[in-house]
Amino acid sequence: MTRPVVALLSDLGLRDHYVAAIKSVVIASAPEAHLIDISHEIAPGDVIEAGYVLAAAWRDLPPATVVIAVVDPGVGSERRGIAIHAHGRMAVGPDNGVLELVSRGATDGEVVELTVRALWRHPVSPVFHGRDVFAPVAARLAAGARLHQVGDAIDAIVPYPVRAPQKRPDGGVAGHIIHVDRFGNVVTDISRDLLPRGRFTVELGETTVARHVSYYAEATKDEIVSLVNSAGYLELAMGNVRASERLSVRRVELVEVHPG
Repeated sequence: MTRPVVALLSDLGLRDHYVAAIKSVVIASAPEAHLIDISHEIAPGDVIEAGYVLAAAWRDLPPATVVIAVVDPGVGSERRGIAIHAHGRMAVGPDNGVLELVSRGATDGEVVELTVRALWRHPVSPVFHGRDVFAPVAARLAAGARLHQVGDAIDAIVPYPVRAPQKRPDGGVAGHIIHVDRFGNVVTDISRDLLPRGRFTVELGETTVARHVSYYAEATKDEIVSLVNSAGYLELAMGNVRASERLSVRRVELVEVHPG
């Protein structure tokens, strides 16, 4: 029998006890689960970064994986806890936009508000739902529970904090900068399937990028190029310099792609 997989994404870092506490709750309820760390280095409270990193990892996770997403600046407030099913995987976390990006386009989409309190770890700390609410629910899902057994169906969730890319009448697309990776590559929210066929240019502020490449080493010295990254999103990169520093980018800055 295949071991269930529970993957963790958080802004908790590894200095404190938080990640160990979440993993311990999962193991106590689902000792057969295999635990994967997506990242614990999300900037504190950064839902935009968390949503992208989760989306980048989503389709590489084994089918039926359950993700625990703990980037939760509103913990203890009236924000809902939710669980989703999308593209063959599940996730549990706060309803603050962090889970919406991975749910886009899902034909198997399903979402519930976490309401079955009997599944939670008690007493529930108002400042650590990752341990006391999300972890035990994720463990139950990993053990085979269905979404309707952990909560009540809802019609919509809080959207990702960045407006979705918009197609333009000329066949182009307008999107935004949503992430800068550790190499200084500037990632947009424009997915491969939204790009014009054939040649195109990318405009970011006063910078126009005319050359699209397949891999980073194709960029010549100090040249800014566009490419589709391993997660399927358009990004801007340079051969031997951090593109983010050369471009002085701001997150949520407008990026436009024009055909031709």
